[in-house]
Amino acid sequence: MKKLSGSGFFVICLMCFFSAKSMGFELANPKDSVGFIEQPVTINLMPGQNMKTLGRRLYLPIRYIGTDKVKLRVVFDTGSQGLILEAKSLLPASLVADTGIVFKDKDSLMLNGITVTRTKIKSSYGGTRSYYGNIAYAPIVIGDKMGQVRTKRMPFILVYHGVYDLTGKPAKVDQHCDGVAGVSSGGEMKTGSVFKRENIVSPFNYLSFGNRVEAGFILSPLDRVKWEGVYSMEGNSGQPLLTLGITEQAKKGFVLHRQMAGNGRFYPYVRGIISYSGVVISPSYVLFDSGNPAGGVIYEPDKSKKGKMEAGVAIRFVSDEGAIYDYAVNNSNYKTTLDARKSKSVSIIGINFFLENSFMLNYASHTIGIKPVL
Repeated sequence: MKKLSGSGFFVICLMCFFSAKSMGFELANPKDSVGFIEQPVTINLMPGQNMKTLGRRLYLPIRYIGTDKVKLRVVFDTGSQGLILEAKSLLPASLVADTGIVFKDKDSLMLNGITVTRTKIKSSYGGTRSYYGNIAYAPIVIGDKMGQVRTKRMPFILVYHGVYDLTGKPAKVDQHCDGVAGVSSGGEMKTGSVFKRENIVSPFNYLSFGNRVEAGFILSPLDRVKWEGVYSMEGNSGQPLLTLGITEQAKKGFVLHRQMAGNGRFYPYVRGIISYSGVVISPSYVLFDSGNPAGGVIYEPDKSKKGKMEAGVAIRFVSDEGAIYDYAVNNSNYKTTLDARKSKSVSIIGINFFLENSFMLNYASHTIGIKPVL
């Protein structure tokens, strides 16, 4: 075989470079994705369900990261902020070690339009699990063929190692999918490079919105899902449950709550009163958490009352603005515990809240909207 001369090899490499660059541009900007939201865009979410426990999930599909066409799904989580992904879902296994992403002698890793940095970060979930990852950057296409949007170049976390805090045993980000999309947005969005966990914010913060559309989302009530046909936690076919972009018309019927503010950031909590069995907890701060697959945790200052609640106990939450949510404790999908620890001073109500309510989070006005199913 005739060997290529130096100049011939250079020309071919140059042609390959421009070809790859052109292809990369097309992949990073697929024609059927929306880069500028002038009117609200509907996105499919994929429901999942454990038929034994009735625990439920919502998954957000991701089609492109950088120039790489992918088929990932991540938990749609109103209880956290920022996108975290299992590194091995995106990078070759040879580049992922328990101590971090493998760089060798490089300052950063460039792969398919993704920049992985040496900056390491810790992310904790539920007070039970901790994940360690490297900060990476890329534009991302979210959604599927029924509707998809394209973010600006944005930071996210590639997790190389996770542990259960109590035992130290390995913990995957999620055993059924590739990561978590925390769509709450309370931290400060930085331009340029970021180095702190609180600056890894919702991927929806990196969308571009028109003048008549406010940044944020509306999640439709999950009673629209035919749950009897959802047989697996792996995720069913996509359903049009998520709207990106909020108009004045869309706000009608929602009870609006100002997000709590403190220490230079906003928190996804709604203030009100919780009552059960004649007990009144006031004030109470509630996180409506779509990432919690079942039940919830009620903060109870009285330490003598901590522990698992009995089935049949009726719980009511009334927000300061008048939104009401009622449910009865059971031993499966509405299993609930009482917790007296100050570190757990926010009550958590899981995904079943969204069965009976439409939920809005407005990034522009820092408001949370609740609209019960009529």
